[in-house]
Amino acid sequence: MKIKIISILVVLSIALVNFSCSQDSTMDALILTGQNNHNWQRSSIALKSIIEKSGKFTAEIAVSPGGGEDMSGFIIDFSPYDVVVLDYTGDDWPGETRNNFVRYVENGGGVVVYHAASNAFPDWPEYNEIIGLGGWGGRDEGSGPYVYISDGEVIRDESPGRGGSHGSEHEFQVQSYKPSHPILSGLPEKWMHAQDELYSELRGPAKNLEILAYAHADEEFGGTGRNEPMLMTITYGSGRIFHTVLGHAGGGLFFPAMECAGFVTTLQRGAEWAATGKVTQEPPSSFPTETESLRWGFFEDIYSDITPIKKRMQDYEIGKSDDCFNILKKLIAENLDNQEQMDEYHDVIRELLKSRKSTLDCKKILLKDFSWIADDSYRDIYEELKQNQELSDDAGYALGMIGN
Repeated sequence: MKIKIISILVVLSIALVNFSCSQDSTMDALILTGQNNHNWQRSSIALKSIIEKSGKFTAEIAVSPGGGEDMSGFIIDFSPYDVVVLDYTGDDWPGETRNNFVRYVENGGGVVVYHAASNAFPDWPEYNEIIGLGGWGGRDEGSGPYVYISDGEVIRDESPGRGGSHGSEHEFQVQSYKPSHPILSGLPEKWMHAQDELYSELRGPAKNLEILAYAHADEEFGGTGRNEPMLMTITYGSGRIFHTVLGHAGGGLFFPAMECAGFVTTLQRGAEWAATGKVTQEPPSSFPTETESLRWGFFEDIYSDITPIKKRMQDYEIGKSDDCFNILKKLIAENLDNQEQMDEYHDVIRELLKSRKSTLDCKKILLKDFSWIADDSYRDIYEELKQNQELSDDAGYALGMIGN
């Protein structure tokens, strides 16, 4: 393992297809997540798939303890990784992890700051220098200037005020500011980005920061009326940082912002640049136009893979997000005529129902909400669960759905 694990650090290795390069030729990426005001359970999986589909990386996902839990065991050695992708905003990391991270970047480590990671750690000076600009968390004029584009020039605005805002989600056009930069080279200078939060009023130290692309925060959607930075690079010591504020992941099953081919392409190229200082990926044959966004085709691979949600179903407790079961329902609905896929879903449901590791709440949902697809292969499982006093009624209901 490349991560020093103490206490409850979990490393998720989610098997997704890497079709472009062999394991021997790929670099190592770490996606760090576990606390966020966004749907990190899904965004981290999407980030892993996006980065690996570039053919340049294999990725691991490190999950922190939950908010308010003991963070003392969350100790990470970043040094084995070529790039670290930050999908985290939450409780402070332990001092050792913070020091390890700063040392990693200073010594030439690559970093990708993704969307809400710009909200993290407002009181950690080194982190704020590394990300360049941030928002929320109490950031204000003491955090550094606002930075935006006006009449083609970079403005560093020392005005007092909050750091971080966005209007209503909508599609918007992204405009290259440094089209010759390796991350953007060969891409259209203007492209339509899918529905997203348009981050605005970001402020911070902005040292060694270069804006690569911006978007106009239209007042019609509650924006500032300014050209706000969307893609940035920062240098810190010998380290390279690619910062994208695109890619909102909300509470639904689909995330248009993460699915946008423009977001995907710039993330893939930004990760390679952060890791190596160059971009060898060719511009994609399909890309959004100035007026129309474009969905990245490989996102179907993510939605068809049940592996990432299996553990979440097994551990489910009433009161927690039941998004994992909703995803399974959607997969079943879309694959009723695909016997191979349905056999896989049946295997997963039967396994969860039989497993001693599955919570009672997990089994209750599977008995109540999924018995309509059950066949006679479930009968013995239901009969056994009927002997459990806490599951008896639900198992009896499920048996009735099979019939005689």
